[in-house]
Amino acid sequence: MKIIINEFDGVNEIVYVADMDDYTLLYLNKAGLKLLGYTKREQILGKKCYEVLQGQQQPCETCTNGKLCRGKFLEWKYDNPITGNKCKSKDKLILWNGKEVHFTIADFSLIKGDGNFNRKTEREKIVMECIQMMHSSVKTDVAINNTLEIMGKYLNGQRTYIFRVHAKHMNNEYEWCEEGISREMDFLQNVPLSIIRRWLPYFYCNESVIIPDVEMIKEVAPDEYSILKQQNINSLIAVPLIEKGKLIGYFGVDNPKARNLDEISNILKMLSYFFESLLERKDRESYLERIGFTDALTGALNRNAFIRDTMPESDSDIVSAGGFFIDINGLKKTNDTYGHEAGDNLIRKVYDIISSVAEGYPIYRLGGDEFAVLCCNISQKELDKIDIRMRTELDGRNGCSAAIGASFLENPSDLGMLMDEADKRMYKDKRQYYKKIR
Repeated sequence: MKIIINEFDGVNEIVYVADMDDYTLLYLNKAGLKLLGYTKREQILGKKCYEVLQGQQQPCETCTNGKLCRGKFLEWKYDNPITGNKCKSKDKLILWNGKEVHFTIADFSLIKGDGNFNRKTEREKIVMECIQMMHSSVKTDVAINNTLEIMGKYLNGQRTYIFRVHAKHMNNEYEWCEEGISREMDFLQNVPLSIIRRWLPYFYCNESVIIPDVEMIKEVAPDEYSILKQQNINSLIAVPLIEKGKLIGYFGVDNPKARNLDEISNILKMLSYFFESLLERKDRESYLERIGFTDALTGALNRNAFIRDTMPESDSDIVSAGGFFIDINGLKKTNDTYGHEAGDNLIRKVYDIISSVAEGYPIYRLGGDEFAVLCCNISQKELDKIDIRMRTELDGRNGCSAAIGASFLENPSDLGMLMDEADKRMYKDKRQYYKKIR
């Protein structure tokens, strides 16, 4: 039997040809391409038949290769995991370019109603499972990440994620990756919103963006194409997240394997409301944490945060640590002489100096005139450099004077003990300061 490449493009059944040795898909007709969510034949050539037709990562247990012969069809039925339909399949051997290959005609219309029912049931099941997962943890981040994992595995995607929109840029804030797929989240921060300018009109109308093949946008959107190709994205679906009529972000899936992309989009749309509510909950948590752990006068962390960060269970991954206690000299005199507004200005000025010297390490305001700095996983040499700069900047020549105590430990078992030692050294420095000014 000799096949002309477009011979079966006019039939309603699914027709495909596969290599018997390595399962490479050699041909799939238009009906098969449409059913499985592809737009052109080039998208499936070179892929494995079990990957495209069954959504599997290895040859199917029900493969009929060993049962086929020429001149007679082997007829059988099975449930297709991609479409959810029952399928009546007719398989036999044919010659393709001089080689025996697997030829199949598959009829999905036999029990189409049951297939649609099965797909609907499966869709409702995964949506309910995601909703349950969204509410399974009091920790919002855990709930979101677990839900992305369920979505990714169900959709056979390589990566599921959430981006948050902030003015003119966006950040990838949550991500799940299939095993063997590299994480991209760390590299997708402060991404200009203009990169997805083609998507925005759809998002503002609460519509999904579906790209079945990124090669289709190579000419019309080269910047977008370049970014997607760098991440090895061949296809994607992105669904907007809307809060009070405003676009707050989007979530999506990369490279969903051999599924109907419109159907995946419908599933994601069902979940968008719940993701929106989770992100709103996360924003409330962040706000409460910010006001609960932040000093209102300076913006430094407060004593609550200091207690939290020096608890014994917080130091399990710390190989070394250094700490500073800093106490402003003469704050009471400034308050008594010039008023509390001048005292507040002095406190803010000292905080700004500490911030400029502390190189991003957390700073805590513990009381009216007292600050602490916690430097985890720092070397003794780096700590000494900060210590020297801190003492130079707070020696009084710029109007700001402070007593300083520093300590350092390798493999600290208790950060509280580390900071207690820094506190003791600060009081020793304080006594020496007052001896000098008498």
